[in-house]
Amino acid sequence: MDKLDNDFLKEHYRDIANNFMALLSDFNYADEMELLNISRLNLVLRKNLTVEFDTLYIALWYNCLKTSFPENYDEIFQEFMTKLLPQKYKEAKLHEVETRVRLYIELLGNTAGTDLTPIAHHLLSFLKFDEASQRTYAMKITLHLRKVYTYIFERLI
Repeated sequence: MDKLDNDFLKEHYRDIANNFMALLSDFNYADEMELLNISRLNLVLRKNLTVEFDTLYIALWYNCLKTSFPENYDEIFQEFMTKLLPQKYKEAKLHEVETRVRLYIELLGNTAGTDLTPIAHHLLSFLKFDEASQRTYAMKITLHLRKVYTYIFERLI
């Protein structure tokens, strides 16, 4: 591959990473908070879950990249993690977010396209629901995550 092709690919990867950063910045998580029945007055939990959803959605995007760009997904992901994510999160928070993203990537494995139930259960572990409600909320959040995964996948490029 000559330098011109390589430069074109790097620019293309940068565009894909920038596109996802814009998408991530547009998420406001109001639907997620409503779905989990989290009051607008519960500011601390909302703030914590906002970061949690950011990290989860980055991990979902990673899985979309693996599917769509099996030979180059890591380069695109590294472009995002090293150049764009530090624009959103600073210092200690950045390290925490990076760690959580890697945790979600590991937790998702290769199942993001098929089974998001374990992720839903993980998210619900931050909240207190009785047994019956737990199953209902797990199903709701699983279906919502499936829609988000599809949304991210459709807007990959």
